Amino acid sequence: MINTGVASFAQERRVRVVAGAPHPGHGAPHPALRAKNVPLLCRLPERVDVVALSAAVRALVERHPVLQYRFLHRDGRVSLRWAGAGVADVECAVVDRSALGTADGAVRAFLRAQVDAPFDLLGWPLLRAGVIQDDRPLFYLCADHTVCDGWSMTVAMRDIEAAYTGLLRGRTVELRPPGDYLRYSAAQRRRYTSGPAVERAVDGVRAMLAGRAVEPAFPLPAAPWDAEHGRYTEFDLLDAAAAGRLLDYCRSRRATPYMAVLAAFGVAAREIAGRAEVGVLVAMHNRDERHTADSVGWYANMLALYFPTFPVDRFDDGVRAVRDRLMRLLVFAELPLSRVADDLADTNDNGAGVRFPTCFISLTDARTPPSAGGSGRWEQLDLAPSYRMGYGLWVVLHDTGLRAVTASPRTSAGVASLAGLESRIADVLRSAAVPATA
Repeated sequence: MINTGVASFAQERRVRVVAGAPHPGHGAPHPALRAKNVPLLCRLPERVDVVALSAAVRALVERHPVLQYRFLHRDGRVSLRWAGAGVADVECAVVDRSALGTADGAVRAFLRAQVDAPFDLLGWPLLRAGVIQDDRPLFYLCADHTVCDGWSMTVAMRDIEAAYTGLLRGRTVELRPPGDYLRYSAAQRRRYTSGPAVERAVDGVRAMLAGRAVEPAFPLPAAPWDAEHGRYTEFDLLDAAAAGRLLDYCRSRRATPYMAVLAAFGVAAREIAGRAEVGVLVAMHNRDERHTADSVGWYANMLALYFPTFPVDRFDDGVRAVRDRLMRLLVFAELPLSRVADDLADTNDNGAGVRFPTCFISLTDARTPPSAGGSGRWEQLDLAPSYRMGYGLWVVLHDTGLRAVTASPRTSAGVASLAGLESRIADVLRSAAVPATA
């Protein structure tokens, strides 16, 4: 085991900001912004063997190198040092459901507290796990975004479930060899530190932005924002039948459901705020290869997507516009935003997440694969990440339909705008998913 490693561009940038050494164009972060945690929430079929579950969480740490290192920040430099000798101390916390009381929302409030609590970014480990013990227990895991992304939590659930099941049955469950984020990080450094190819890519993104901010601001009038507290919502967009019709609609137009969601967001922003163009951050997961698909780490790259908005009666035009802009953006999918943000930043506008909220939208397909045969025993549930740096909309395609969760700083003046936005997005998608015979 090597004792040191190199941080990725994204890791280095986050550590520097949180550690209090701001990048150009960024002020010191509000303390509430230090928590940028990615959660996993699962419902289990029966009461948990906590000893076995703790061992399964330790197996996750032992399996993925990125979880075994701590960050060092000295003289403006960020490095990694192996801390995995302490893996034996990693435990799964347990609380009985009855201890949380009977008040409505008590369980959700407890889970939010676990997810929202910031990690000491220079400490270790940068994850916590626990279980709410009950006849159908809830298992939660959250990690600082610096060591994982949303895809990583799906990998983590598979790995922990397999290890836990194997321990209960007294046998090892074989999994494919995982990728190593540290190797990915080192390769990223070699590829994107400098050189003509990097300069051409940066110039290409600069031309595409055409003076727009690298980190798009939330486009609706919802200020002032209160970063001390979070606003979290959950709502259904489409039932299973309507979601199926939306998929048919998208296929007929060579589009994806994500493009339809973005176009619906554009309709809502146009109607509520009069915006002829909006910008959002989109995630490029960069998980196309086996060694990244099965690995825990911060592989997702973020890039700014700007697109024109259209009224609802021209929704097809909106979908086409989103598709066109998104396809052009995909050329730069592997160019780390954290590497080029300072090169591209207009210091008068950059710094979203410090001075004003960003806007982030994602869509995940969580439908059960046909090959799974319904054998999954752990049911993954929706839980918004800790996200106070902006307005985040996470849309998930389930077997039961299309569902959304949001996270943002709390706002008093903007409650009506946010609620109207979310309601209108749902309305627009329902209108796109009307039956073909209607």
